[in-house]
Amino acid sequence: MMLRKTAAAFAFVAGAVMMLPAHAADPAVFDAATGRLRFPILQIDGNLKFRDVVIQLVSPGQLRLNDSSVGADISFTSAGNVLRIPQLNFGGTLYPAVSLTGPGFSLVSFGDVVIDAGTPSNATLDIRVTAQGTPVPLITINNMPKPANQAAFCSDPALQQTVLQNAGAAQATWTMSTCTFSGNTGRMTGTLTLTTPVAAAVSIVADFTYR
Repeated sequence: MMLRKTAAAFAFVAGAVMMLPAHAADPAVFDAATGRLRFPILQIDGNLKFRDVVIQLVSPGQLRLNDSSVGADISFTSAGNVLRIPQLNFGGTLYPAVSLTGPGFSLVSFGDVVIDAGTPSNATLDIRVTAQGTPVPLITINNMPKPANQAAFCSDPALQQTVLQNAGAAQATWTMSTCTFSGNTGRMTGTLTLTTPVAAAVSIVADFTYR
């Protein structure tokens, strides 16, 4: 019943508003049969972006089309619980500038992390971290300046902090054992020392690829 109400809400509002030309490359897709919304990339609170996010939409909340607050990126703002979608594919038709205020939903799945370093650069950095032999989700950082040499790469605290965050241990102590860099690829190995919730030492291998 709730899925039918959600689909009906989309259909009612969408049918009442004239559609505009598409302007974003990858729209969100709503599947009325399952009540799931799929986002190619979703930005959370203006910070991290995640690829291939799927949510189970229980209720659309307040749904608006042609909302002037919708920007170029699909985004979720936790303050106010607002989803903003530049383009929504519903039943094969694209609807512009959709916002959902106060929607009810649950997270189904998500993919890799995408970060914009905010510095004009041609380089995109992929970071693959293995913690105690177990790979964790890929991190991609756009507009990341490429280090000039191995010394700059190995001494960059931002890269080391990214390794900690990707391993899910931002508050841990990082001790680097080895570090190499060859111009487009680099590797850091080391140990994370955790004190909470339990004391543990976790071996880390982080591979960096600039492209």
